[in-house]
Amino acid sequence: MAEHWPKHARRWMAKGAIPVAIAALSFLLVSGAFAQTPIGDRTRIACWTLLVASGIAVALRQAIRKLRGHRAPAWWTAEACALAAVGALALTQLFGGLTSALYPLVYLLGACYALALPLRFALPAIGWVVGLDAGIFLAQRALPEQWPLLATHAAFTGVFAALYHAVLATRLRAARRAEQEAVRRRVADAERSAREFRLIATAPTDPERQMLASVSEVEESVRGALTIATAALQPHTVAVYLLSPDGATVRLRDCVSSSDRLFRGPLATREGALGAVLASGKPVLLQGDGPALSHYEGPAPAHCFCGVPLLDRQERVLGALVADRDGPFNPADEQVLTALAAEVVRAMEGERLLGAVRREKEEKARFFRALEELNRTTTVAQAADCAVAQAREMGALDLCAVTLVDEPARAGARSRHRVQSVAGEGVAPLSGLTFADNPGLVANVVRLGAPLPGRELQAMERLVIFDSATAVRGLGALKIFPLRAGESTVGTLVCATKRRDGLPDAAQAELGMLALQAAAAVTRTRLYEQAERLATTDGLTGLMNRRSLNAQLAARVREAQRYRRPLSLVLLDIDHFKKVNDTHGHPAGDAVLRGVAAVARAQARETDLVARYGGEEMALVLPETDAGGASTIAERLRAAVEGTAHATEHGTLRVTVSVGVATWPGGGQTPDELLTTADRALYRAKQTGRNRVEAGPGKAAA
Repeated sequence: MAEHWPKHARRWMAKGAIPVAIAALSFLLVSGAFAQTPIGDRTRIACWTLLVASGIAVALRQAIRKLRGHRAPAWWTAEACALAAVGALALTQLFGGLTSALYPLVYLLGACYALALPLRFALPAIGWVVGLDAGIFLAQRALPEQWPLLATHAAFTGVFAALYHAVLATRLRAARRAEQEAVRRRVADAERSAREFRLIATAPTDPERQMLASVSEVEESVRGALTIATAALQPHTVAVYLLSPDGATVRLRDCVSSSDRLFRGPLATREGALGAVLASGKPVLLQGDGPALSHYEGPAPAHCFCGVPLLDRQERVLGALVADRDGPFNPADEQVLTALAAEVVRAMEGERLLGAVRREKEEKARFFRALEELNRTTTVAQAADCAVAQAREMGALDLCAVTLVDEPARAGARSRHRVQSVAGEGVAPLSGLTFADNPGLVANVVRLGAPLPGRELQAMERLVIFDSATAVRGLGALKIFPLRAGESTVGTLVCATKRRDGLPDAAQAELGMLALQAAAAVTRTRLYEQAERLATTDGLTGLMNRRSLNAQLAARVREAQRYRRPLSLVLLDIDHFKKVNDTHGHPAGDAVLRGVAAVARAQARETDLVARYGGEEMALVLPETDAGGASTIAERLRAAVEGTAHATEHGTLRVTVSVGVATWPGGGQTPDELLTTADRALYRAKQTGRNRVEAGPGKAAA
């Protein structure tokens, strides 16, 4: 520890030297040491020497730090500002004191602070200047007599700083606006140039128009190359020949010729001088009489030939640019044709690239539209229908279907597959089809979680896609994608076309991504439907729960009152249900509740609502039903329950129910009043012997 002390001491001394010097100079300034004694006095010289030396030290320190590429600490800036304030006030003290003509230097210093420093540094620096000036006034006992002069000094310092800060801020805002305007103009010019160069589309266009525009661009490039070749070489004929896609023949694309006997093709790629260019993929020069020029019908009118291949970036031959004339060609002529051929190929590849960019843009836009449509779906049926529609749009499919897996109801049972949505020609037998797990492709895709088939199919007619009883004929290409959600497969996306080449790799990749999104949409909508079902359904009986009953009853009462149609409410309660639970146990009681709920659901009409009201009570809402009709339905329900045996762990049990009926109008004007009326009628049925129906006050609709 002791051996490190000198090093630490030197470091602290170096850091504290300037602040100590500033403090000493400030004390000397306030004491009047810079002007107190006659000029030439040693004390004054020592003060000025210390001030100048401190200033040089501060400046050198900043310069060295900047040359080394390091940023100076913030407290160095504070030291420089404090020292500058001492220097400016020392000059005013030397030449005239409090009324010195050099006081504008102090105002200018405040303005420099405002210009060069952030406000967090400028304001304390200006305060330091004003404070030193006030210290001088106090030391010379000039206050309070000369307080207007001190106020003037402070005001001018603040005003100069504020004005310069405002000027600087205005200039900065103007410069920023000018820069933004320059950037905006540059962007606008770039967009205009991009549209002129067809790098971006100016308006939505259909594929046919884009194809015609691309062909027109290439033809213009070919025409320009032929024009330049005609001017430079003075040929009899200059022409562009392009290979067919299979590379077996070549055909004339465009030409400038003095002859009307050019053979437009198709020509065999191995014939004559043109064939030599195409076969070798290199320039060919022929001089002399009667070269083998196969691109003429009959004898060639020219004697010399120069041909260069059209080569793409992969050095594949696309065609040839040829010229002939009576005079011989030289290497310079060959270079001209080679350069023009390169320009023609560049135009072709440029348009091909633009076409690929457009297609990719359209595919992405189509995919995002599909994703947007899938995200809008709220039911499983909607999600499946949307997936089928989007898949058919992406792949031009002749058959598309979404199948879903229904989990088995009990352990050990086989899962079943269901065609949730299907579209295409002759798909009526597939609509709503359900089938058990089998060796077919759909079931295998679900089991493996991978697309099938994995190779080209030779015997498409014999494939089992869904099940052996459902045959699909006339397909040329098929791919079935799994709908995977996490680690499970919830179904499949079946895609098929009649063309053998109808599902290229690019289309399969796009459809595979759609299958992933469709799986997410199916899973999301299933969870939504499940949550909605749990929120509105009683878990034990499967009937509507009390909250849903209240909402539905309120809606039905409003409809009845609006259209002046009768509405009845039936409440039933299982007699001696507590005895069932106490004697046979709660599982038996649950079985009885489920059995009575099933009977109530079976006896209700399609338009009726059946709900579990609470405990062993159930309710039926009967629209368009007057008191007489409601009593008839209630009596039929009571008799059905009485005649039904419910299977439990302890054997079969039979129960009876007491029923109360209320009808609008007459049974109450609000849902609560209707419930109260039915509940009172149910209470009377209990009190008068149970296993009976009692009706509350009501009458048939007028």
